[in-house]
Order: sequence, then structure tokens, then C-alpha cells
Amino acid sequence: MTCGKVSKMKVLVADEISKSGVEMLKAQGYKVDVKLGLKEDDLVKVIRDYDVLIVRSATKATRKVIQASGLKVIGRAGIGVDNIDLAAATEKGILVMNAPSGNVVSTAELTIGLLFALARRIPQADASTKKGEWKRKELKGLQVAGKTLGIVGLGRVGAEVSKRAAALGMKVIAFDPLVSPEVGVRLHVRLVTLDRLLEEADFVTVHTPLTPQTKDMLGRPELARMKKSAMIVNCARGGVVNEDALYDALAEGRLAGAALDVFTEEPPKGSKLLTLDNIVLTPHLGATTKEAQEDVGSEIAEQVIAYIKDNIIRNALNLPAKLDPEIIPYMPLAEKLGTFLCQVGKPGTGRVEVSCRGELAQKDVKIIAASVVTGLLKPISDETTVNYINALAFAKARGIEIVSSTSEDAGPYKNLIRVTMHTDGVSASVAGSLMPDKGARLVEIDGNMVDIVPEGDLLLISHMDKPGMIGKVGTVLGDNDVNIASMEVARRQTRGPAVMILEIDDRISPEVVEKVKAIPDLRSATYVRL
Repeated sequence: MTCGKVSKMKVLVADEISKSGVEMLKAQGYKVDVKLGLKEDDLVKVIRDYDVLIVRSATKATRKVIQASGLKVIGRAGIGVDNIDLAAATEKGILVMNAPSGNVVSTAELTIGLLFALARRIPQADASTKKGEWKRKELKGLQVAGKTLGIVGLGRVGAEVSKRAAALGMKVIAFDPLVSPEVGVRLHVRLVTLDRLLEEADFVTVHTPLTPQTKDMLGRPELARMKKSAMIVNCARGGVVNEDALYDALAEGRLAGAALDVFTEEPPKGSKLLTLDNIVLTPHLGATTKEAQEDVGSEIAEQVIAYIKDNIIRNALNLPAKLDPEIIPYMPLAEKLGTFLCQVGKPGTGRVEVSCRGELAQKDVKIIAASVVTGLLKPISDETTVNYINALAFAKARGIEIVSSTSEDAGPYKNLIRVTMHTDGVSASVAGSLMPDKGARLVEIDGNMVDIVPEGDLLLISHMDKPGMIGKVGTVLGDNDVNIASMEVARRQTRGPAVMILEIDDRISPEVVEKVKAIPDLRSATYVRL
């Protein structure tokens, strides 16, 4: 899944990233344009000219923008991708990646800073003192040591917050249904239900992405469970905490305080939250440190370059599976198997079975199925639009059922990928393996054992095993100036159905294939290009 001629890549940087990130891209010979503040209609007009789009949180890569583009990659310099239509990007075959590490520490530090601002009423004290007041008694705060911090979402940022909170002497509890108990033990965090967290915590901090599942995650029922003395911090995404419910809880004294760095609408013009005294508001500063800006810009630039130059995928958000480094070498083989079946079978609506065997059985092999389907659909689709990212969606849209399975039994091989295609009552199958001493091999065609390098031009012949068949085929090819590089014949019984596979040096014309088909007792002849 390479991106073409890298020297001609055009990159649009639509939000501000570090100068070093921009220079890294330019150093590769890419044409880089920095155009800030583009609205949807502006993006639609220019985006078709670019291969790569890099954004932060301000620019919206909407479905309309994506559909108008010829993008290969969208890079998010940061973590959250609620400003990118992932479904539209996947349908279009565009890889979406983020830079999750660069701003983790900065966001965690701001969270702790806002927690202190709430506990010690620092903004109010600052404003009062600047007015010439001296309200020591009125501005009495809270000590955070000994208090319970509830973390909603124990990902990268949540984990960093937990470490800092523990160092402050806080008791840390967390809710995250995707985190194992082992992780909780390692971080010295007690994992609890969301209801228990809300009931126990003196401070609640939110660190989840904004998804349909997390939108309004903390609404009226959830806020009602919190102590009246409790305070809430949100440095994650606007919309995770329902702002109307939060306003009412703060205004009515059912919640002591809140600190928000993110909002449903940014900037929050006209928000009722702006009128409250028991809330601290900052303009989405989580990643806005010199160090974080430098890190996320460089991180996303490095990832884009690695993908374009070497097809190395890091922090992808719309691949069908998290890429295991041990799986990656099998993906080209799986794609070859799909390409082979597309040419020898009868592609169309039907059923494709992908069986991963041997050492592959312990892996998450969904990406293998996606690789097979990529090879299957490319020859009958626009090859620039079908890839590992959207292949399964393409198959579903075409009415092709994809069934994956695993087995420890790989026969004489350490690993085996077998693909069987059923269409209109006709079945075809092929199997391949990665061999330590030989590399990729086709090892089975329709149940016949073979040993073929899946490269170049092949002529696949199905025939009855009779004396003289090899000579007849060789004569026809020789008479038509087709040179045979190698040949293999496989059969399951003497004088029964057999398969002849010829590696040829050049492409073969349809006319020559028809002449081969005319040989008596020859059942079929198919030219395959891998």
C-alpha cells in the first residue's frame, strides 16, 4: 500500500504545527503548503490538489471535504480526532493517524494545574488581589493530599495524571472498561464502576475521546451522584461533560466547582458557564506548551514520512486491527492470494473464507482478511481506492461475505493462509506460506500441492493427467514465442485431474491463451499476473 512517487507528494498543513515538523516534510522533497484558518468550503476547493492533510483540532475534515479529496493520509497532530470523519475517510481509503504521545505530559500537567486552581481558588485570589483586596478568610481552599481523585479514562493522559496525583498524596480511583486489572495494579489505581467513582471522588477528571458512546457521559444523572463538595476537571473533549447539566449543578450549589479547558463549541461564545464564579475556564490549552507543540508536530511528520516512504504504519485509527509487527510480513502474501483468486476464480457476490493456521492462529488476523480482500478487489475496482483500510467495507458493499477462522493445524508448514472463494456454486482455493529459507510461496491450488513464488507472469492450466500434455502445451507456447522460465505439475491421483503452473518471461496475449485452451483434454487455461 505505497503512496506512489514520494517526490511528488503534496502536503497541506491546515493548522499550526512546529516549524521543525514542516521542515522535516520539506526535506523529503514534498511540496508543503501551510494554509491556516480554512473553513469547510475553502478546504473543498483546494483539497483535491493534496495527498496529505495535517490538522490539529481547529480544522474540520468533514465528509464533504474528504469526498472532494484525493488524500492518502490525514495526520492529526495530537490525540483527539472528533474533527475528522473517520467513517468517510475509511470509505475513501484514507489512512488516519494521530500523534498520541507528544502532548500527553502537557495535558496531564494542565489537569493537575486546574485541580490546584480549583482547590486553592487561585484565579479568584489573583483577581481579588489585583483589585486591591485581601480576602484571606473568604478564599479559604482545600488541601489535595488525602483527597480522592476519580479518573474517567485511564489512557495515556489519565495514566500520567494518576502518577502525579499519587505523588501528591491523593487516593486514586479510575473507571475505564478497557483497562485490565493488571494495569490498575501497576499504576497503583483502584478500578471501580463509574457510579462508584462519582460517589467516592472529591475531584473527578475526564480523559476520554469524544465518541457517540462518550457524548454526555457525565450528564444530569451522573452529576447528581457526586458530592456537593466535589469538583470536576475536563481537559479531554467538549461534550463529554454535558454543559447545561454542569451549569445547573454549579449554579444551584449541587457541585462545588469545575474547571474546563474544552467546550462543546470553541470558543464558547454566549455560554452560560461564562457567568459563574465557581468555574475556571481556559482556551483549550492542554497541548499548548512549547515542548508539546514541538513534539506533536515532529511526531506526525515522522509518521507521515514513514508511511509514504516505507509503508510503515504507526498510530493508525481506521485500520481493521492494531498492527502486530509479526503480522505485517504476511500482509503482502495475503494480498497475492486474493489477487490470484480474482484472476482464476469468479469474483462477484458470494463468500470468501480466510483461514489462518499454525503460528498465525494466536494472532489477531483481521488485517490478513483485509489484505486478501484488497488483492481480490483491486483488479476489478479502481486500484487507487481499494486498500487495507477500506477493503472490508468495499467487500460488504459488494455483497461479499468474508469469513475468517484460525487453526493450530498448518500441516507440514509453520504457518499457512488458505483462501477459498465460493461464487455461484463454483469454488476456487489457494494457500500460501512464509518459509524461513524461501520466503513467500504458493503451496496449494485447489487442493493440489505446489511450490511457486507468487511473482510475475504465470499460466495456470487445468488438465487431465495424460502422456504428452506437457509437450503439447510447450509446443503451442514455443510456436508463439512464449518462453517458459519454470514449470510445475501437481496432481492428486494418477491420470486424474492435474494442475500445470508455468512461469513465463513475458506477458501472454489472450489469443495465445485461447490456442492453449484448444488442446484436447485441457480443461482450462488462465493467465495470472502477480
